[in-house]
Amino acid sequence: MRRGSFEALWPLFAKATRPAKEMTESYSALEHLRPFLSAVPCRVIHVGDGAHARTGALFALKTDADNVSVDPVLNEPLVDAWREKFGIRRFAWQRASIFDAIERLNALPAMPVLVTFVHAHVHVDAVLARLRWSVAFTLSCCQPGKQLSQQHDVLATGEDPHVMSSGRRFQVLAPHA
Repeated sequence: MRRGSFEALWPLFAKATRPAKEMTESYSALEHLRPFLSAVPCRVIHVGDGAHARTGALFALKTDADNVSVDPVLNEPLVDAWREKFGIRRFAWQRASIFDAIERLNALPAMPVLVTFVHAHVHVDAVLARLRWSVAFTLSCCQPGKQLSQQHDVLATGEDPHVMSSGRRFQVLAPHA
């Protein structure tokens, strides 16, 4: 990671109990979705991105995608101050549960939509059934029954050895054709 990116991201990741774990989980999403980020414009929705919107922040710094972090406990003053301090563009949020935000997200202008479920403690299939999306990444950090899909086409799956947590199983998903 480049020094400038690390300097900008550290204020958000440093607040985590285990910053390296959080960073490797978010970076896993970036690496596994990178082949799908070539469509410009595109949007990435970060479901359950936590109080500090870390995955959305990483994508905002490392991609040209429009990013929307969604979490009911998102710390808006902290994230807004961070965005202003580092001049971050293409980064918005919704302080809401994903189910409360789906209608607003689906109403955004049509474009390819990628979805990350890095720290989401939701039923991935229930969210994807209602959300307009093209490709999704999910990481099973603690609840594989909810966090791994049983209903969508799996483009890639495996254990990411670079993730510094016991929950390393990931999936890259596409909607059923």
